[in-house]
Amino acid sequence: MKWQQLEECIEEKRKELNDLAKEVGLKDRRVLTKSMELDRLLNKYSDWKYSYCRQQSVLQSSQIQEKQHELVLSY
Repeated sequence: MKWQQLEECIEEKRKELNDLAKEVGLKDRRVLTKSMELDRLLNKYSDWKYSYCRQQSVLQSSQIQEKQHELVLSY
């Protein structure tokens, strides 16, 4: 599943949750189940985002170290 697909799934699940809650009320078990489905999608999105940001940070750090190494070698 790609980022955009996951974002679309989250929005669709959020709409389903809101519609169901309006229809049957917040205390209905189906609303809780739908909410848990949305939570799983949001957690997956958060994990992917954290992983991507961490990967970018590592790449930037290694690039900085390479440049520092190049500078030391140039002296």
